[in-house]
Order: sequence, then C-alpha cells, then structure tokens
Amino acid sequence: AQAILAQASLSQVVGLRRPAVRSVVASWHMGNCSNSDAPTGNGAPQHEVKLAISPIGVKIPSLPEAYHTSVVVDDKEYCFTSNGVVCSRSCKSHARFQNGPAKVIHMGMSHISGEEMLAGLKRHFAPGTYDLLRKNCNSFVDCALFYLLRRRLDGKYRILEQMLECIDDYVAFVRILSMGEYMPNPKANDFNVGKILARIEAVSSVSVGLADKNDGRKCKDSPGSAGKDAPDTAWVKQVAAQIAMIPL
Repeated sequence: AQAILAQASLSQVVGLRRPAVRSVVASWHMGNCSNSDAPTGNGAPQHEVKLAISPIGVKIPSLPEAYHTSVVVDDKEYCFTSNGVVCSRSCKSHARFQNGPAKVIHMGMSHISGEEMLAGLKRHFAPGTYDLLRKNCNSFVDCALFYLLRRRLDGKYRILEQMLECIDDYVAFVRILSMGEYMPNPKANDFNVGKILARIEAVSSVSVGLADKNDGRKCKDSPGSAGKDAPDTAWVKQVAAQIAMIPL
C-alpha cells in the first residue's frame, strides 16, 4: 500500500496550489452584516506569536511527512479539534506525540491578542466541523497566522493532507488505507481557507479606509460642525451594497 501511495503521490502532488487570497469586499458592520473577521488590534506590536509543530506517525520514505500544528500567543495555545478551537497553557495538544512539540518557532510580534484572534475566527471553526484532510489543525493555524501577522503556514506542513485529499477525491484511497475509519465530514464541505483569508484582508482594508476618511474629516472640519457625516454614510452604504452580492 505504501508503494502504491508513493507512486500516486508523484502524479497527484504536481500542480497542488494553496488557495490565493482574492481581493474582495467582506462583511461590514451594518444591518445584519458583521465585521468580526476584521483584526481589531492597534498600537505597537506587543503579543508574541509562536508556531508549535509535531510530526505525526512514522516517516514513510518517498512521502511527505504529516504534521500537527498549533499557534501560541503569549504562552497560550490555540488548536482546532473536533470540539472547535481549544485553548490551553503551554502546548498541551502536542503532549500525545513523542517529545512533542518537536519544534516551537517564533513567528513575530502582533498588535492583535490571542483573544481577539479567537473572536474573529471561531465561527469559521465551530465544534463538529473538523475534517482530517479538509479542515484540520493546520487549516486553523494557516488562518490564525494570517489574522495575527499576515503570514501563511509553510506549505510543507500541509502538503501530505492536500495530496491525500486529491487522491481521495478520485479513488477513495484514503478510506481504503484507513480501513474505512476516515469519512469526509459533510459539515466541512463548504470550507475554504482562501475565502477566509480574503474576508480578513478585505474587512481590514475597509476598516483602514474608513479610519483614513475619518482622520481626514477631523482635520478639515471645525469642532461641533453639523451635517459633515453625509459623505461617510453614503460611502458605507455603497460598501454594504457590494457586500450583499458576495457569496458567503
């Protein structure tokens, strides 16, 4: 089975691409819309962000290695499981792996706290939506790093599940190798990392644009002036109209 998988990997791994971040306008706080995807921190970066990594299982020659990852913000770990995003001190989720975590990497400093990141992402990673291949711990870490630092999880930590998912789509090879234990979770069918990253990027851009417009208005308007809110109101309505056409 390992030989077959190794051979399949050579043909299937070619052409794998991580989802691109599309430039779109995302949810805005108006009416039933929400801007909870937008990073809300400001000021000087003061929150340390680290990436915890543990290899999974035995390394198979000629195949990429599987990894479990989690993100650590100010010594508090955030990990996605079948119970949703789980928070713990130290790197508790890696305890089941030998000498886990094998590696902890400093990723940078963020002005966004772990709690703010969790508030922005937890609705995308709800309990019961975990899927071993399509929506796992690495999917969450990819989004969390982007939310906190505008960085992506290195593709080498996700290449195996991307390859196996590709194989599974065509010949159900993963289910055969797992003796039927792996079954796709239908609650993960609509999940797409690229869409989440696009929402974060777009909402952040809209928020910055509104802040810039408000700063400019404050410089031009005298204190107590009336009727100066009309341009901003019209602009926000225009953004809301664009939001209504975005498929969620």
